[in-house]
Amino acid sequence: MVGYIFFFITALCYLGIALLTTSKPSLAGDDSMGYGLLLLYLGIGFALSGLFLTITVIAKDGFDWTFQLAGVRTAVLLSFWLFVGLTTFFCAIFRLEWHDDGLYPSFLHGLALAHGQLWIPLLWLIACFFTLLTNGTVPVSILMIKVPFWVGLGVSALFSGGLLVGYLRDSIRTAEANVAQQIERDDYWHQQNLNAVIAHKPEDPLFQLLSYSSRFQADDVRQAAIAKIKAYPHWEADILELLKDERTYADVYYFLDGNRVEHPEKFVTPLNQSIVWLSAAIKADIKNSNNLQNWTFDSYKIDRLLGAIDNQFMNQGVDFYPNVVNVKQALTTGLPDRFKDIHFTAADGVDEWLRKHKK
Repeated sequence: MVGYIFFFITALCYLGIALLTTSKPSLAGDDSMGYGLLLLYLGIGFALSGLFLTITVIAKDGFDWTFQLAGVRTAVLLSFWLFVGLTTFFCAIFRLEWHDDGLYPSFLHGLALAHGQLWIPLLWLIACFFTLLTNGTVPVSILMIKVPFWVGLGVSALFSGGLLVGYLRDSIRTAEANVAQQIERDDYWHQQNLNAVIAHKPEDPLFQLLSYSSRFQADDVRQAAIAKIKAYPHWEADILELLKDERTYADVYYFLDGNRVEHPEKFVTPLNQSIVWLSAAIKADIKNSNNLQNWTFDSYKIDRLLGAIDNQFMNQGVDFYPNVVNVKQALTTGLPDRFKDIHFTAADGVDEWLRKHKK
Protein backbone atom coordinates (compact mmCIF):
# COMPACT_ATOMS: atom_id res chain seq x y z
CA MET A 1 0.00 0.00 0.00
CA VAL A 2 2.81 2.40 0.90
CA GLY A 3 4.45 1.77 -2.46
CA TYR A 4 1.26 2.75 -4.32
CA ILE A 5 0.99 5.97 -2.31
CA PHE A 6 4.51 7.00 -3.26
CA PHE A 7 3.85 5.93 -6.84
CA PHE A 8 0.71 8.10 -6.94
CA ILE A 9 2.57 11.16 -5.58
CA THR A 10 5.44 10.63 -8.01
CA ALA A 11 3.00 10.24 -10.90
CA LEU A 12 1.22 13.47 -9.94
CA CYS A 13 4.52 15.37 -9.94
CA TYR A 14 5.37 13.76 -13.28
CA LEU A 15 2.01 14.87 -14.74
CA GLY A 16 2.62 18.38 -13.43
CA ILE A 17 6.00 18.52 -15.17
CA ALA A 18 4.45 17.11 -18.34
CA LEU A 19 1.64 19.70 -18.40
CA LEU A 20 4.09 22.48 -17.62
CA THR A 21 6.56 21.62 -20.37
CA THR A 22 4.54 20.27 -23.31
CA SER A 23 4.05 23.80 -24.67
CA LYS A 24 6.47 26.71 -24.58
CA PRO A 25 5.38 29.17 -21.89
CA SER A 26 5.65 32.95 -21.91
CA LEU A 27 8.88 33.85 -20.18
CA ALA A 28 8.40 37.59 -19.91
CA GLY A 29 8.72 39.38 -16.57
CA ASP A 30 7.17 37.67 -13.57
CA ASP A 31 5.98 34.76 -15.74
CA SER A 32 9.56 33.59 -16.09
CA MET A 33 10.14 33.51 -12.34
CA GLY A 34 6.81 31.80 -11.67
CA TYR A 35 7.49 29.15 -14.30
CA GLY A 36 10.97 28.49 -12.94
CA LEU A 37 9.78 28.18 -9.34
CA LEU A 38 6.92 25.86 -10.27
CA LEU A 39 9.26 23.66 -12.29
CA LEU A 40 11.71 23.59 -9.39
CA TYR A 41 9.04 22.60 -6.86
CA LEU A 42 7.67 19.90 -9.15
CA GLY A 43 11.19 18.62 -9.78
CA ILE A 44 11.94 18.44 -6.04
CA GLY A 45 8.61 16.70 -5.41
CA PHE A 46 9.26 14.22 -8.21
CA ALA A 47 12.77 13.49 -6.90
CA LEU A 48 11.76 13.04 -3.24
CA SER A 49 8.67 10.97 -3.87
CA GLY A 50 10.61 8.95 -6.46
CA LEU A 51 13.31 8.25 -3.90
CA PHE A 52 10.76 6.90 -1.40
CA LEU A 53 9.16 4.87 -4.19
CA THR A 54 12.55 3.36 -5.07
CA ILE A 55 13.29 2.53 -1.44
CA THR A 56 9.89 0.85 -1.15
CA VAL A 57 10.54 -1.24 -4.26
CA ILE A 58 13.96 -2.22 -2.93
CA ALA A 59 12.42 -3.24 0.41
CA LYS A 60 10.03 -5.55 -1.48
CA ASP A 61 12.97 -7.14 -3.34
CA GLY A 62 11.69 -5.62 -6.55
CA PHE A 63 13.72 -6.03 -9.76
CA ASP A 64 15.39 -9.09 -8.21
CA TRP A 65 15.88 -10.41 -11.75
CA THR A 66 18.42 -7.65 -12.53
CA PHE A 67 21.37 -8.65 -10.33
CA GLN A 68 21.80 -11.46 -7.83
CA LEU A 69 23.79 -9.46 -5.31
CA ALA A 70 21.44 -7.30 -3.25
CA GLY A 71 24.04 -4.55 -2.79
CA VAL A 72 24.66 -4.23 -6.52
CA ARG A 73 20.92 -4.29 -7.22
CA THR A 74 20.28 -1.54 -4.66
CA ALA A 75 23.05 0.62 -6.12
CA VAL A 76 21.66 0.20 -9.65
CA LEU A 77 18.09 1.04 -8.60
CA LEU A 78 19.16 4.14 -6.69
CA SER A 79 21.32 5.18 -9.65
CA PHE A 80 18.30 4.67 -11.93
CA TRP A 81 16.25 6.97 -9.70
CA LEU A 82 19.01 9.61 -9.72
CA PHE A 83 19.51 9.40 -13.50
CA VAL A 84 15.78 9.71 -14.15
CA GLY A 85 15.46 12.69 -11.81
CA LEU A 86 18.35 14.52 -13.47
CA THR A 87 17.13 13.66 -16.96
CA THR A 88 13.58 14.80 -16.28
CA PHE A 89 14.58 18.11 -14.77
CA PHE A 90 17.29 19.05 -17.26
CA CYS A 91 15.27 17.95 -20.29
CA ALA A 92 12.62 20.42 -19.13
CA ILE A 93 15.27 23.12 -18.70
CA PHE A 94 17.06 22.48 -21.99
CA ARG A 95 13.80 22.64 -23.96
CA LEU A 96 13.52 26.30 -23.04
CA GLU A 97 17.11 27.39 -22.53
CA TRP A 98 20.10 26.01 -24.39
CA HIS A 99 23.50 27.66 -24.84
CA ASP A 100 25.14 26.35 -27.97
CA ASP A 101 28.67 26.95 -26.74
CA GLY A 102 29.92 23.39 -27.13
CA LEU A 103 30.23 22.71 -23.41
CA TYR A 104 27.30 20.31 -23.12
CA PRO A 105 26.92 17.53 -25.73
CA SER A 106 24.36 18.44 -28.38
CA PHE A 107 22.40 15.18 -27.95
CA LEU A 108 21.16 16.51 -24.62
CA HIS A 109 19.34 19.27 -26.46
CA GLY A 110 18.05 16.74 -28.99
CA LEU A 111 16.53 14.57 -26.25
CA ALA A 112 15.03 17.66 -24.64
CA LEU A 113 13.40 18.72 -27.93
CA ALA A 114 12.14 15.12 -28.31
CA HIS A 115 10.22 15.56 -25.02
CA GLY A 116 12.62 13.41 -23.02
CA GLN A 117 11.06 14.78 -19.83
CA LEU A 118 7.89 12.86 -20.80
CA TRP A 119 8.85 9.44 -22.08
CA ILE A 120 12.09 8.75 -20.17
CA PRO A 121 10.57 9.00 -16.65
CA LEU A 122 7.48 7.21 -17.98
CA LEU A 123 9.63 4.14 -18.71
CA TRP A 124 10.80 4.17 -15.11
CA LEU A 125 7.30 4.66 -13.74
CA ILE A 126 5.95 1.76 -15.86
CA ALA A 127 8.66 -0.57 -14.58
CA CYS A 128 8.02 0.47 -10.96
CA PHE A 129 4.23 0.15 -11.30
CA PHE A 130 4.26 -3.38 -12.67
CA THR A 131 6.88 -4.41 -10.13
CA LEU A 132 4.57 -3.20 -7.35
CA LEU A 133 1.65 -4.91 -9.07
CA THR A 134 3.43 -8.26 -9.17
CA ASN A 135 4.75 -7.78 -5.61
CA GLY A 136 8.35 -8.00 -6.84
CA THR A 137 7.95 -11.43 -8.45
CA VAL A 138 8.48 -11.07 -12.20
CA PRO A 139 8.19 -14.00 -14.61
CA VAL A 140 10.93 -14.21 -17.21
CA SER A 141 8.44 -13.63 -20.01
CA ILE A 142 7.10 -10.30 -18.71
CA LEU A 143 8.86 -7.84 -20.98
CA MET A 144 6.56 -4.95 -20.01
CA ILE A 145 8.82 -4.49 -16.99
CA LYS A 146 12.21 -5.50 -18.35
CA VAL A 147 12.14 -3.50 -21.59
CA PRO A 148 11.12 -0.18 -19.98
CA PHE A 149 13.61 -0.82 -17.19
CA TRP A 150 16.68 -1.36 -19.37
CA VAL A 151 15.75 1.25 -21.98
CA GLY A 152 14.99 3.85 -19.32
CA LEU A 153 18.16 3.04 -17.39
CA GLY A 154 20.30 3.19 -20.52
CA VAL A 155 18.90 6.46 -21.89
CA SER A 156 18.84 8.25 -18.53
CA ALA A 157 22.39 7.06 -17.74
CA LEU A 158 23.54 8.35 -21.13
CA PHE A 159 21.85 11.70 -20.53
CA SER A 160 23.34 11.95 -17.02
CA GLY A 161 26.77 11.11 -18.42
CA GLY A 162 26.36 13.94 -20.92
CA LEU A 163 25.46 16.27 -18.04
CA LEU A 164 28.62 15.23 -16.22
CA VAL A 165 30.76 15.88 -19.31
CA GLY A 166 29.20 19.32 -19.70
CA TYR A 167 29.64 20.10 -16.02
CA LEU A 168 33.32 19.14 -16.13
CA ARG A 169 33.89 21.22 -19.26
CA ASP A 170 32.13 24.17 -17.70
CA SER A 171 34.14 23.77 -14.48
CA ILE A 172 37.40 23.67 -16.42
CA ARG A 173 36.47 26.77 -18.42
CA THR A 174 35.40 28.59 -15.26
CA ALA A 175 38.64 27.64 -13.52
CA GLU A 176 40.69 28.81 -16.50
CA ALA A 177 38.76 32.08 -16.60
CA ASN A 178 39.34 32.59 -12.86
CA VAL A 179 43.05 31.93 -13.27
CA ALA A 180 43.22 34.37 -16.17
CA GLN A 181 41.38 37.01 -14.15
CA GLN A 182 43.67 36.48 -11.16
CA ILE A 183 46.74 36.83 -13.39
CA GLU A 184 45.26 39.98 -14.87
CA ARG A 185 44.58 41.41 -11.40
CA ASP A 186 48.07 40.48 -10.20
CA ASP A 187 49.63 42.09 -13.26
CA TYR A 188 47.53 45.21 -12.74
CA TRP A 189 48.50 45.65 -9.10
CA HIS A 190 52.11 44.75 -9.83
CA GLN A 191 52.25 47.56 -12.38
CA GLN A 192 50.43 49.92 -10.03
CA ASN A 193 52.96 49.22 -7.27
CA LEU A 194 55.89 49.60 -9.63
CA ASN A 195 54.49 52.88 -10.94
CA ALA A 196 54.07 54.17 -7.40
CA VAL A 197 57.71 53.42 -6.57
CA ILE A 198 58.96 54.93 -9.80
CA ALA A 199 56.89 58.08 -9.19
CA HIS A 200 58.30 58.50 -5.66
CA LYS A 201 60.45 61.65 -5.46
CA PRO A 202 63.46 62.22 -3.16
CA GLU A 203 61.55 64.93 -1.29
CA ASP A 204 58.64 62.58 -0.58
CA PRO A 205 58.48 60.86 2.84
CA LEU A 206 60.51 57.65 3.08
CA PHE A 207 57.55 56.17 4.98
CA GLN A 208 55.64 55.81 1.69
CA LEU A 209 58.17 53.27 0.37
CA LEU A 210 58.19 50.85 3.30
CA SER A 211 55.30 48.63 2.20
CA TYR A 212 56.90 48.18 -1.23
CA SER A 213 60.13 46.89 0.31
CA SER A 214 58.53 43.76 1.77
CA ARG A 215 60.01 40.42 0.75
CA PHE A 216 56.53 39.41 -0.38
CA GLN A 217 56.47 42.07 -3.08
CA ALA A 218 57.47 41.31 -6.67
CA ASP A 219 61.25 41.39 -6.94
CA ASP A 220 61.41 44.37 -9.29
CA VAL A 221 59.07 46.40 -7.09
CA ARG A 222 61.01 45.50 -3.98
CA GLN A 223 64.42 46.23 -5.45
CA ALA A 224 63.24 49.58 -6.80
CA ALA A 225 61.81 50.51 -3.38
CA ILE A 226 64.97 49.48 -1.53
CA ALA A 227 67.12 51.46 -3.94
CA LYS A 228 65.05 54.59 -3.36
CA ILE A 229 65.03 54.05 0.42
CA LYS A 230 68.81 53.72 0.55
CA ALA A 231 69.16 56.82 -1.62
CA TYR A 232 68.10 58.88 1.39
CA PRO A 233 71.26 60.24 3.09
CA HIS A 234 70.22 58.99 6.55
CA TRP A 235 67.83 56.21 5.59
CA GLU A 236 68.62 53.95 8.55
CA ALA A 237 68.18 56.74 11.09
CA ASP A 238 64.95 57.75 9.37
CA ILE A 239 63.61 54.18 9.62
CA LEU A 240 64.66 54.00 13.25
CA GLU A 241 62.70 57.17 14.03
CA LEU A 242 59.63 55.68 12.34
CA LEU A 243 60.01 52.55 14.48
CA LYS A 244 60.06 54.70 17.61
CA ASP A 245 56.80 56.39 16.61
CA GLU A 246 53.61 54.70 17.86
CA ARG A 247 51.81 55.87 14.72
CA THR A 248 54.21 54.32 12.19
CA TYR A 249 56.07 51.46 13.89
CA ALA A 250 54.02 48.66 12.29
CA ASP A 251 54.87 49.78 8.75
CA VAL A 252 58.57 49.50 9.55
CA TYR A 253 58.02 45.75 9.93
CA TYR A 254 57.64 45.60 6.14
CA PHE A 255 61.23 46.70 5.69
CA LEU A 256 62.82 44.90 8.64
CA ASP A 257 61.42 41.53 7.56
CA GLY A 258 63.81 40.60 4.76
CA ASN A 259 66.02 43.70 4.56
CA ARG A 260 69.03 43.91 6.82
CA VAL A 261 70.01 47.09 8.59
CA GLU A 262 73.61 48.08 9.17
CA HIS A 263 73.27 48.59 12.93
CA PRO A 264 70.74 46.05 14.25
CA GLU A 265 71.77 46.72 17.85
CA LYS A 266 70.17 50.17 17.58
CA PHE A 267 66.84 48.65 16.56
CA VAL A 268 66.31 45.91 19.13
CA THR A 269 65.06 48.06 22.02
CA PRO A 270 62.64 50.18 19.90
CA LEU A 271 61.47 46.99 18.18
CA ASN A 272 60.75 45.35 21.54
CA GLN A 273 58.88 48.47 22.67
CA SER A 274 56.80 48.37 19.50
CA ILE A 275 55.55 44.92 20.50
CA VAL A 276 54.14 46.48 23.67
CA TRP A 277 52.24 48.99 21.53
CA LEU A 278 51.06 46.17 19.27
CA SER A 279 49.59 44.23 22.22
CA ALA A 280 47.85 47.37 23.48
CA ALA A 281 46.42 48.09 20.01
CA ILE A 282 45.04 44.55 19.74
CA LYS A 283 43.40 44.77 23.17
CA ALA A 284 41.86 48.14 22.38
CA ASP A 285 40.54 46.98 19.04
CA ILE A 286 38.99 43.87 20.60
CA LYS A 287 37.35 45.98 23.30
CA ASN A 288 35.96 48.60 20.91
CA SER A 289 35.08 46.49 17.87
CA ASN A 290 31.53 45.48 16.97
CA ASN A 291 32.55 43.07 14.23
CA LEU A 292 35.42 40.75 15.05
CA GLN A 293 36.26 38.04 12.53
CA ASN A 294 38.84 35.24 12.41
CA TRP A 295 40.92 37.33 10.01
CA THR A 296 40.60 40.67 11.86
CA PHE A 297 44.28 40.85 12.85
CA ASP A 298 45.78 39.25 9.75
CA SER A 299 46.69 42.74 8.49
CA TYR A 300 48.53 43.77 11.66
CA LYS A 301 51.88 42.67 10.20
CA ILE A 302 52.53 40.31 13.10
CA ASP A 303 54.10 37.76 10.76
CA ARG A 304 56.45 40.47 9.43
CA LEU A 305 57.46 41.34 12.99
CA LEU A 306 58.24 37.75 13.92
CA GLY A 307 60.14 37.23 10.68
CA ALA A 308 62.23 40.33 11.34
CA ILE A 309 63.10 39.15 14.85
CA ASP A 310 64.22 35.75 13.58
CA ASN A 311 66.14 37.06 10.59
CA GLN A 312 68.30 39.75 12.20
CA PHE A 313 67.40 40.75 15.76
CA MET A 314 67.86 37.61 17.85
CA ASN A 315 70.82 37.43 20.23
CA GLN A 316 71.23 41.20 20.32
CA GLY A 317 70.90 41.51 24.09
CA VAL A 318 67.10 41.92 24.15
CA ASP A 319 64.61 39.19 25.07
CA PHE A 320 61.56 39.48 22.82
CA TYR A 321 59.84 36.38 24.23
CA PRO A 322 57.85 38.00 27.10
CA ASN A 323 56.36 40.68 24.87
CA VAL A 324 55.44 38.15 22.19
CA VAL A 325 53.67 36.17 24.93
CA ASN A 326 51.71 39.35 25.66
CA VAL A 327 50.69 39.51 21.99
CA LYS A 328 49.47 35.93 22.28
CA GLN A 329 47.47 36.78 25.40
CA ALA A 330 46.00 39.86 23.72
CA LEU A 331 44.77 37.68 20.84
CA THR A 332 43.31 34.93 23.01
CA THR A 333 41.95 36.54 26.19
CA GLY A 334 39.50 39.28 27.08
CA LEU A 335 37.10 38.58 24.22
CA PRO A 336 33.52 39.81 24.76
CA ASP A 337 31.00 37.00 25.24
CA ARG A 338 29.49 37.47 21.78
CA PHE A 339 32.93 36.82 20.23
CA LYS A 340 34.11 34.09 22.60
CA ASP A 341 34.15 31.45 19.84
CA ILE A 342 36.36 33.53 17.52
CA HIS A 343 39.84 32.16 16.86
CA PHE A 344 42.11 34.77 15.31
CA THR A 345 44.26 33.16 12.64
CA ALA A 346 47.03 35.65 13.44
CA ALA A 347 47.49 33.77 16.72
CA ASP A 348 48.65 30.66 14.86
CA GLY A 349 51.87 32.31 13.73
CA VAL A 350 52.47 33.63 17.23
CA ASP A 351 51.96 30.13 18.68
CA GLU A 352 54.44 28.68 16.20
CA TRP A 353 57.05 31.32 17.05
CA LEU A 354 56.61 30.75 20.81
CA ARG A 355 56.97 26.98 20.37
CA LYS A 356 60.13 27.45 18.36
CA HIS A 357 61.68 29.77 20.96
CA LYS A 358 60.31 28.13 24.10
CA LYS A 359 62.78 28.35 26.95
